[in-house]
Amino acid sequence: MSASARPPADVTGDTAGRLVGIDLARLVAIVGMMAAHTLGWDEPAPAAVVALIDGPPSTLFAVLGGVSVVLAARARLLAGDRGGAVRSTLMRGLLVAALGLVVIPFAPAVYVVLVPFGVAIAAAAALVLLPTWLLAAVAVAIAGAGGWLVVVSREALPGLDDAGTHSLATLLGEPLATALDVLLTGVYPALVWVGYLAIGMVVARGLLTARAAGGERVALAAIGALGAALLAAALVATEAALRIVDGDLAGPLSVARDLALENGYGAAQGDEPVWQLLSTPHSGTPADIARTVGIALLVIAVLGLATAALRPRALRALEPIRAAGAAPLTIYVVHVILVSLLLVTVEPVAAEVVTGWVGWALQVAVALAIGALLAATRSKGPLERLVARAADAAAGWAARPRPAGPPHPQP
Repeated sequence: MSASARPPADVTGDTAGRLVGIDLARLVAIVGMMAAHTLGWDEPAPAAVVALIDGPPSTLFAVLGGVSVVLAARARLLAGDRGGAVRSTLMRGLLVAALGLVVIPFAPAVYVVLVPFGVAIAAAAALVLLPTWLLAAVAVAIAGAGGWLVVVSREALPGLDDAGTHSLATLLGEPLATALDVLLTGVYPALVWVGYLAIGMVVARGLLTARAAGGERVALAAIGALGAALLAAALVATEAALRIVDGDLAGPLSVARDLALENGYGAAQGDEPVWQLLSTPHSGTPADIARTVGIALLVIAVLGLATAALRPRALRALEPIRAAGAAPLTIYVVHVILVSLLLVTVEPVAAEVVTGWVGWALQVAVALAIGALLAATRSKGPLERLVARAADAAAGWAARPRPAGPPHPQP
């Protein structure tokens, strides 16, 4: 990203007017996923740490994916190129999914999220032209029913024997099961992720509209308040539901809590309605979505307000960190390949360098080094550049200066 022109306060870089807080939030999401991939190999991390890294980082990544869809499409929408906006979004999603298929064999230590994430972005191409109220309705509908549909699908449909293990090999050998794994029955069901992207799209439209009207800080405060309310609602629903399922789980309530709130790896543990009230990590239940979206909105609000208060000199000092956040795809791919490689080659002889807090710090250092290099060269991440060029080619329209006008379809 070029840094030749820097708008004031909360915007940095090029004529795209990227939000610094959003770029930093992307880095928080990646750093959180790094923690999830490194801290779980040693002694159990503290409960508070587990609560923050088991689910929220990947879903923050998904919400910010929706923000990116709006930011990437708005120039074409402003220019009246509605078809180009749809085609470019579709190409972005398909290329991310294809990249996931390429990366998976080199990252066996983690569930690579790129295929369902890419499919969700491709599906979001159908949402970019919707008015905001209808987009919000789609998000609410998926948040309310998506988790239940995933549970039912796992029980009724012929997915892969080991959920979340889709790959190019399974796509060629078991195409139906692989498609179902990506869409409904896997660890990261694309259906649920479309809901997260839709939420991010609503947030982005709201922020862009508020910024144009000079009310971005108020909008960020409102986003933070909504996030806190969603998080509180999820906690209340979970506590109430735990007392209902306690009779079905052996042991005292503390044991029931541990059993009921274990990682769902894509779905709730049962199809009874009460399970949808539990904020089980990676379950896609309404409570899980409320909890993780609440945390995502709080992160976006806090970082947005913090960067809006910074002076230009302080923003320039943050440029290497911001540049790392602006290259989430590149850094994620480097991370999942690196952690898998280190687990095979270094972990048997020096586990402390690969896992635990030291292993996490090493991964973060690599990310910041990439950010420093990108900031020094004033460039985008290589994978971000590849995706952008493919999107431009699919749209049949090169990026142009952005005309004045509304940033998205009106409510």
